Amino acid sequence: MTGTKGLPGGGPGFAGGVLTSLLSARSRIGITLASYRARVPDLPAARAILLTGTVGSGKTAVTIAIGELLQQPYALVDLDWLGWVEPGPSSRFTQRSVLAENLRLVWPTFREAGVQRLVLARYVEDRAQLDEFRAALPGVELCVVRLVATQAVIERRLRARDSGAQLAEHLAETAEFAARGEASALEDAVVDNGDRPLAGVAAEVLAAAGWNADGGLASGPARREHA
Repeated sequence: MTGTKGLPGGGPGFAGGVLTSLLSARSRIGITLASYRARVPDLPAARAILLTGTVGSGKTAVTIAIGELLQQPYALVDLDWLGWVEPGPSSRFTQRSVLAENLRLVWPTFREAGVQRLVLARYVEDRAQLDEFRAALPGVELCVVRLVATQAVIERRLRARDSGAQLAEHLAETAEFAARGEASALEDAVVDNGDRPLAGVAAEVLAAAGWNADGGLASGPARREHA
């Protein structure tokens, strides 16, 4: 059976009634959501840190370490997972645009949950991608911190965590990504993440961003101005 044929009261008039009911329900849902969002209390200004750096620079590990130091409501996001997709051939989305769109969509949920501090991890390909991240986080002050380590330390990390084709791919990429990051200089600060305790690296990142561990602002170093 297809359409409304065979249903009690079926026919064009019945279909129109169903459509009207659906539209009315949709309107009520919109009003309910708008009312709910209006009840969300005002929060202090939101701030975010974006940890960037080459493969094996320790972005994810430092992100987690920062979360262990923060004392205010926070969210940690490894941005790789928001863009881990192979779009369909007819999709208007690219892998990169999916990542930016997912970040744009998830941020309001974090904000309604009371999040005041956001820590992101992702190798930033170029300034255009950084601009996409900023656009996805309207009104959020974003500080970019690039993590660095010696090639020997990075290779040791990669060999400990990867294997096979993935290891070969990452070993081939790490020097190139590091050179591109150095040349593009998208960051506001650079922090060494070599053979050091993660808690110390995390504390230095917070200081570079001008944050205290309790989420407040510290008198950190001057931020680099981007064109």
